[in-house]
Amino acid sequence: MTTVNRLVSILIILLNFYFVPYTVITIKNMENSMFYGFSILHISLLINLLLITALMVFKKKFNRSVLLLIINGLGLSCGLFIFWLLITIPVLD
Repeated sequence: MTTVNRLVSILIILLNFYFVPYTVITIKNMENSMFYGFSILHISLLINLLLITALMVFKKKFNRSVLLLIINGLGLSCGLFIFWLLITIPVLD
């Protein structure tokens, strides 16, 4: 249980290496494309908030938590899907 929980948390941390700069760039360029910025910003911020639960797993108190495993697992699957969409679909600028 702890190894799966830590593996999912490490994958969330690695996924946020893409989403944290993406969120900052989206907020910075918000004036150019308002609709696109607002539509993707809430999804990106939710993926960034998964860092809190991912880092909680590395504390001894929470490393066997099933609830954190479920939250991190669902967040990882949604985050990987959004990551795949952002990487594969071309932007029409």
